[in-house]
Amino acid sequence: MREHETARSIEPLLDAEQVRRAIIRNLPSIDHHGEIVENVGPNAIRVRLPYQQAFMGAELWQDGSGGVFSGPMVMGLADTTMYGCVLAALGANVIPVMAGFNITFVRPARASDLIAEARIVRRGRRLHYLECWLTSDGEPDPCAHITSTYRVAARPER
Repeated sequence: MREHETARSIEPLLDAEQVRRAIIRNLPSIDHHGEIVENVGPNAIRVRLPYQQAFMGAELWQDGSGGVFSGPMVMGLADTTMYGCVLAALGANVIPVMAGFNITFVRPARASDLIAEARIVRRGRRLHYLECWLTSDGEPDPCAHITSTYRVAARPER
């Protein structure tokens, strides 16, 4: 497929549990925060980060409405989700490596579970372009929009 073509809807090679296990196996323990891979579909994934007070920034939001998720936690969830999306689509025999990452914080991520939904927008031979939307559980409007490019290499035989 040429890199400028839109990703075709292809059924995932890994299910939600297989993606969860691959994330735990492949990423360092500091990157694990109890994420739950809720669903994988054609070129898409949904991941939930259960709320913990430890994930909240120390400063109250500017309108005094309470604490919000720290930016690094939000960015980390987006990265982990998009990494899992590539694994689900292409299988465990690839190594997705982030080549570019852009985030727009739209509104505060409130004190509830954080939901990440990512999809592959374009597939190339080596580069895959993804987007991810994050929402606070129970709120209809997104708190962040992320785009990222992943370089995908074959995993060496063991």
